[in-house]
Amino acid sequence: MVNQSTRWRCVKMSSSHLKTEAIHMERQSEPATRSRLRGVFSFAIALLVALSFAAGYQVGNRRNGLTPFRVSLGPGLVPSVQEHASTAQHQQPSLRPIERLAEVYIRLQQYFYAPDKLDENQLTYGAISGLLRATGDQYTRYLKPEDLEQFTTRSHGEYEGIGAELTIAVDPTTGEERLTIMSVFPEQPADKAGLRPLDRILKIDGKPTDKMTLDQAVSMIRGPRGTKVTLTIQRDGIPEPFDVTLTRERVQIPVLQKRMLDDKVGYIRLLEFNEKSAPELSKALDELKSKGAQALILDLRGNPGGLLDAAVEVASLFVPKGPIVTVKSRTEGEQVFEAIPSLYKGWKGPMVVLVDSRSASASEIVAGALKDHKVAEILGEKTFGKASVQTVVNLRGGGALIVTTGTYLTPSGYDIHANKGLEPNRKLEPTPEERQHNSQLAATWLERGKQHLQAKELEDALICFGRARQLDRTNKEAAKLYNETVALLVEQERNRTKDSQLEQVRQMLLQKLNQQKPVRASSTASAKP
Repeated sequence: MVNQSTRWRCVKMSSSHLKTEAIHMERQSEPATRSRLRGVFSFAIALLVALSFAAGYQVGNRRNGLTPFRVSLGPGLVPSVQEHASTAQHQQPSLRPIERLAEVYIRLQQYFYAPDKLDENQLTYGAISGLLRATGDQYTRYLKPEDLEQFTTRSHGEYEGIGAELTIAVDPTTGEERLTIMSVFPEQPADKAGLRPLDRILKIDGKPTDKMTLDQAVSMIRGPRGTKVTLTIQRDGIPEPFDVTLTRERVQIPVLQKRMLDDKVGYIRLLEFNEKSAPELSKALDELKSKGAQALILDLRGNPGGLLDAAVEVASLFVPKGPIVTVKSRTEGEQVFEAIPSLYKGWKGPMVVLVDSRSASASEIVAGALKDHKVAEILGEKTFGKASVQTVVNLRGGGALIVTTGTYLTPSGYDIHANKGLEPNRKLEPTPEERQHNSQLAATWLERGKQHLQAKELEDALICFGRARQLDRTNKEAAKLYNETVALLVEQERNRTKDSQLEQVRQMLLQKLNQQKPVRASSTASAKP
């Protein structure tokens, strides 16, 4: 395993990426001279702070900046490599947005009707979150100091929480992004409570998750051992959401499961890519060999990823030399991560790597490397297709910026990101029994959907047709009815809004007419002799 001190020495010192460029800004008149002076003075201070902070970037970048590390969030995480100081190649970004933001902040403090309601930290975090959200990249985000601590703890293999891997995924029924469980750790609170992969978490302790970032949700779910958290779950096949209350525990993240399938075939399911993965996998290989294993199955199904270093180390157990993965970034070009010869276990028997649509990030790195080096055959489904690399930049004021800095390629140059996943050597189709069972379930859901459709219960019908599509991709009727129901729901909502508005206007006009009639009658009566 790569020495920890070596790992951190390989990373360039860096800090926040802010640079300055002074521009003229329109001054607005103040109601009083004192307010004007105070506003100008405050703005000048803010601008000087921004300029000073930015001017110190180059110095901090070369000297006393804080160490960043590279991650490849699968929906997991992942550290890194040397970051070369190629400052001359970087175009100096304009500071105009920072100056505009500073002026908005100053004006807000001056004019907001309830200054006591303005919390400095909330305003700052809100501005940062909005800035990063505007990039359109779901993996670029900001970590508060307390979130960074949890993030770092996670890479060490243990934390206090419920023992589940989360991501933001598209709900196949509604098409909306939802907080989703990717996997649950065996014998941990989530597993004991019956939570399953692909369960959608709609609320955490009653608070809706649709506007939460992944880190915000994780922060709410984690907590001291012995405390409770209630999750509102939506699950395919169950019409209504339901609540599950869990007691948090100290979660020792299980790295792997192992067993002999018979007297010759060993099985290892790798659950996590963290600092313990390669050492634990190495021990498991030795144990299975001692029990007579001559062939091996490495199961990466449902593994959402983890540390990049761990992926390289795991692949090095099976690849004696050569490239494991190539990282392409804007600032560093292409960087090749080579196998670590000292970790090689010398496995010579037949080997298969199992993958599915939830195998992501570090799992795809390992599967791609073993496939390209012809060490193992990849079987299963096309993988998740998450092949972007994030760098964690520690910030001077605490917390960190996680920013997408590049993508990675397999040793043969296969672009997992562009191809939306890694193709297996051979896809494993369901058995005839499984296919027949799924087809029967799909038919049941289809009929139930038709009943809801006939009763004009469109939302329930959509859920049923969506489930039928999932179970039987060849069912064209289910796909057709699903699309038609979506169109009906859209039209229904449009008409409901229109009808509601028209009805409100009609009622308003009737009220006015009713108010006018008595006035006219009185006026007419008074005009008579």
